[in-house]
Amino acid sequence: MAGELESCKSLSGLLSGLAQNTFHGHSGITEELLHSQLYPEVPLEEFRPFLAKMRGILKESEFLCLEFDEAKVKQILKKLSEVEESISGLMQAA
Repeated sequence: MAGELESCKSLSGLLSGLAQNTFHGHSGITEELLHSQLYPEVPLEEFRPFLAKMRGILKESEFLCLEFDEAKVKQILKKLSEVEESISGLMQAA
């Protein structure tokens, strides 16, 4: 249970950091900062594809806010669920 809570906090922090960087222009939030603060136990070569996936999800969600479509919302929620499962797998492997 504690591991799941930590992975949720890390994911929330990652998405928040990416949103701050992408939508609000906070350039101090770098890949290195996110990695070292939120996922230091995950090798960088595994973190980078995960980070790219999260950026893609954020960009998709930006468009959802502009044009609400229930099918797209369900698709995004499914992707987020898959990502949460992969995070749990990474945390258990570490």
